[in-house]
Amino acid sequence: MRGGFIHNVILITALAELFELEGWRVDTEVPIRVGTTIRFVDLVAEREGYCIAVEAECSPKRIEGDLDKARALGAQELWIVTPNTRIAAGVRRKLDRLFVPVNRDGLFVLTQGAAKERIMNGLPLFAGS
Repeated sequence: MRGGFIHNVILITALAELFELEGWRVDTEVPIRVGTTIRFVDLVAEREGYCIAVEAECSPKRIEGDLDKARALGAQELWIVTPNTRIAAGVRRKLDRLFVPVNRDGLFVLTQGAAKERIMNGLPLFAGS
């Protein structure tokens, strides 16, 4: 994976392992075509035809690209996972400026702890909760 230690090990690998323990099929660095460009989704979790794209972000800079990748993938949910609440708040502000509603239509901004809790609680099984 391309990110640093926090991105790769703390955020993505830890979530991938937890998804797998809960019975999800997981792939990391999944290539997806966005327009004429190949981009990579950090983590894709699939189960029973339900797809969750997970993007780990340590700043709000790449949020628009994350939205494009999840749309191109056809994911039912996009989780933007951050290492702390300060960065999560920055991501939410960026989404507000883009007029993109959070916690609706399958878009969630979560700290790593909240993402882990969501996985362990069965997501509450798949109802866009």
